[in-house]
Amino acid sequence: MAISRLGFFLISFALYCFSSGYAQDPARLVQKALLCFNNKLTRIYSGCDEEYRLNESGNINVPPLLTDQFCNGPCLAETQQLLSCINNLFSDFRFDNKANVRAIRDTIRAGCSFSKQRVYLQCSTIHKPCSKDLH
Repeated sequence: MAISRLGFFLISFALYCFSSGYAQDPARLVQKALLCFNNKLTRIYSGCDEEYRLNESGNINVPPLLTDQFCNGPCLAETQQLLSCINNLFSDFRFDNKANVRAIRDTIRAGCSFSKQRVYLQCSTIHKPCSKDLH
């Protein structure tokens, strides 16, 4: 089967993009984004206790009684820096729980609001319903 001129051009252009660095291997982009979690390299987290940090799974576990501390202390700003790092390297990044950067940001925004969604920061995953139980 003969390749049309347009088809040949598109294949050639795609090969050029991959070889020149304009397009990158998705697996490599994910690896780069995961480097954002390596605090020894990035030093993003310095004031936020490890147990309240966002992880590769997309989990963030802030007990309801510590929500104010998370939202008004270094954890919020450092988590936003981590999300920016990930988004800058790979905007289509998906955490293990299938959430993207925007979903995590939205969850944190809702969790730090004074609405009835505030307890959502105690969830272990973005898509699990949260318990309203505060003990």
